[in-house]
Amino acid sequence: MSLLNEAKKANCVFVSVMGPHAQESEKEIFDRKALDIDKVGESFWVSKINMNFIEKCYDILKGKVGYLILVESSNNGKSAADTKYSKAATHYSYDKMNWSKIDSKISPVTGNLGKKGATAYYYDGIEMCDDWIDLEYYGEVGNETEAIKFILGKSNILAKKNKDKLKGGMKSSKRKIVAVLRLKSPYVVWVK
Repeated sequence: MSLLNEAKKANCVFVSVMGPHAQESEKEIFDRKALDIDKVGESFWVSKINMNFIEKCYDILKGKVGYLILVESSNNGKSAADTKYSKAATHYSYDKMNWSKIDSKISPVTGNLGKKGATAYYYDGIEMCDDWIDLEYYGEVGNETEAIKFILGKSNILAKKNKDKLKGGMKSSKRKIVAVLRLKSPYVVWVK
């Protein structure tokens, strides 16, 4: 079964808006990340993730496989900022206390690392996609009665699937799926 089909069947998934990347095409990025997985069995996707919902993620997934669905931004002119950072992370941690070295065979893990580090999805599978998702069937964990909404500065959401359409969503709730990542425990880590 494809990662896309697995993610669509999952009760809970991360959904993230993929912004533009200044120096690489989407295909180049995904090819590079797939090569990381072929070489060492894992990789990292740096993204600004609200760590407050990470504990909820652990409770919901409880060691199971997780999924990240990367979607295109809407065409309203406001999208995620262009990734221009070239400083690469060298370490990762699930608790910011115990740090492990990122395998040197993994391609550079870049993004806005800031002075205190950044957050990244931790995964062992990636699949480029050419499909669509209706986000009106997904509610944000903690507010599952309304459809998820992306706003500027909030482009990552932990979402629960609903069998019925939810109200209160975005005008552009149907989004193109760019890729699906199969997350592995601990799903989200700190990188520096």
